[in-house]
Amino acid sequence: MSTLTTLVGTTDLAILIYFLVLNSFYAVLLILSIPEIWEQTRLAEDEDFQRLMQSDALPPITILVPAYNESATIEASVTALLTLEYRNYEVVVVNDGSKDDTMEQLRHAFDLYEIPRVYPETIPTKPLRALYRSRSRSRLLVLDKENGGKADSLNAAINASRFPLVIAVDADTLIEPDALLRLTRPFLLGREIAAVGGTVRVANNCTVKDGRVTDARVPGKILPGIQVVEYLRAFLFGRLGWNRLGGNLIISGAFGLFRKEYVLEIGGYRTTSIVEDLDLVVRLHRYLRAKKITYDMPFIPDPVAWTEVPESMKVLSRQRERWHRGLISAIWQYKTMLFNPRYGRVGFLAMPFYAFGEMLAPVVELVGYLITGLGLAFGLVNVSFALLFVLVAWGYGMLLSIWAVVLEEVSFRRYRRLGDLFRLLLFAALENFGYRQCTVWWRLKAFAKVGRGGHVWGDMARKGFGKASVAALLALWLARPCLGQSLRVSAWSSYEAVDNSQDWSTLGAQLTLTTARGHGGWLAAEMLGRFGETDVTERVGGVVHPTQRLWLTAEAGTSRQPTFSPKNTWETDASALIAPRVSTGVGYRRWNYAVGPVDIWMPHITTETSKMSWTMRVFVSRNPSHRTDGAVSLRVTRALSRRTTVSLLGAGGRESYLVGAVVRSLRTATGAAGIRYNAARGMTLRLDATVIHSSPILSRTGVAIGVERGL
Repeated sequence: MSTLTTLVGTTDLAILIYFLVLNSFYAVLLILSIPEIWEQTRLAEDEDFQRLMQSDALPPITILVPAYNESATIEASVTALLTLEYRNYEVVVVNDGSKDDTMEQLRHAFDLYEIPRVYPETIPTKPLRALYRSRSRSRLLVLDKENGGKADSLNAAINASRFPLVIAVDADTLIEPDALLRLTRPFLLGREIAAVGGTVRVANNCTVKDGRVTDARVPGKILPGIQVVEYLRAFLFGRLGWNRLGGNLIISGAFGLFRKEYVLEIGGYRTTSIVEDLDLVVRLHRYLRAKKITYDMPFIPDPVAWTEVPESMKVLSRQRERWHRGLISAIWQYKTMLFNPRYGRVGFLAMPFYAFGEMLAPVVELVGYLITGLGLAFGLVNVSFALLFVLVAWGYGMLLSIWAVVLEEVSFRRYRRLGDLFRLLLFAALENFGYRQCTVWWRLKAFAKVGRGGHVWGDMARKGFGKASVAALLALWLARPCLGQSLRVSAWSSYEAVDNSQDWSTLGAQLTLTTARGHGGWLAAEMLGRFGETDVTERVGGVVHPTQRLWLTAEAGTSRQPTFSPKNTWETDASALIAPRVSTGVGYRRWNYAVGPVDIWMPHITTETSKMSWTMRVFVSRNPSHRTDGAVSLRVTRALSRRTTVSLLGAGGRESYLVGAVVRSLRTATGAAGIRYNAARGMTLRLDATVIHSSPILSRTGVAIGVERGL
């Protein structure tokens, strides 16, 4: 019994010393972070340095944005990135084979057109479907590629990037407007910078407007609230302290800046890693040390990006298990760096800390719980020693969390309400009661999965698929020749009540196929009701892009029973981009009525901002009576949200209408309002209302509905 008592006491003492040393090292990082914060704050407030940051001395940057099934947020996220306060940068968005309408949202929001690929594929990636530029946003480049994962998307974006610095940003991350200015600060100090990390904060419960966090709030819920404390502790003194020790091993994948030449030298992101950011940084350290290149990888606390953290235990457990599984894999793969003098402080400090202090911590803590609990149950450990264990393992850590909150309060103070400070202190205390034990269990599961050879990213709160129907399988089989292309089905219906006449109605459908290169073609049919008769028309059309700034459209149609509709029609349009946000063109339309043709010329111009567009069209028509008519219209479109767009149209002038057996010139004034809603799974709904005053006859009011679905 005495031998067992000695063994239990020795083991418990060793675990106690382990946590004492580990938490003391965290305390050292906290102490080292204080002069770092003072130094960074002094630089940020230096007037000469601020003027330098507004000059052309700042290096150009490429922002890499991988996107997979980001339809709900992609427009707001990209728009926010395109309005950052920085002189010279570009944004490369990679649609990684999304199964929703992410690509359609990008096309619609930023008026994309296809361009040829002119850069080499330095890093091998999954096949590229198409490359697009924006007519309205000259900084934006969009890659559409087959699905290959986040690391593969980042590699594709690096291949397409033009600038020497690249920054990886998640599509759901919100970057503060001046974050790039602050992040590039070390490059102005004459240091050999290989990479720079910024702060990531929790956006849950914050007020977000136009892709910006306008009011920072601490969540009231326990789970995200405790994660706020975790992020403060990890970034404010964890990574800041490593600046003084020269061994930062983690630069967040949600917000990290890298020198592109070094990333290319090591082959980019490793697609087989489940924590590609940690793997990339470790490989950079290994490469630069092996080549004896002088470098620095600092962490800067004031550039801030905001991200949403999990609010359910299920999603959080998957995230933490994956993070720890990636840490285990990285430590094992690069184990030759441990205590290797070739790698300096990275090999002697950083790698051992992450191996023995981070990777093995849940194992040691579990053993401590078991030994202490069993020792108390069998009288092998006294109560005083058990309380000391809890005080060192929990109390010391709680004290460090509280100091992280204090450090935030006296330095950056993003949370300005007294209630937020109270919540932070409360969550710092509650973290050790239940939440800490859950994270221990989640990280322990990572060891089991690594032992089984598991290499799964983990599903982050996605809905399961239902059973496939026979019709769906048949449609998929029929669509196989169109893989890599975009297929959409549209249907619409309209009804107009006409004064002193019979009502008008329309029912139509259209099938549109857009190639991977941006060219398109469509086939449409309509059933028209006029003056008590019914007609059916068919139309076929297409659009091509001969150059990057020019697009040509043509369409032709026929009528089955052309009693009140043209027996055939054709239309063509040529448009060109004349400025980053301005396009102009001219169209020509011919309606071949039985009594003679009506020719219409339609010059038009469109200008856009980030949320609005204005389109003006002029209609000059020549009818069989050799009369020339003229009309003008103005359409204003505004995005109300990521999914909803409204439009208003006003028009007036003289237009040609078939009245009886004669084409007549009527004075018209038109007002229309419409709303467009982009639903999930590629579905778009449209509703329009129109009022037309026509003199002397054919005044009418109507409504139209439409639906589109991508296949």
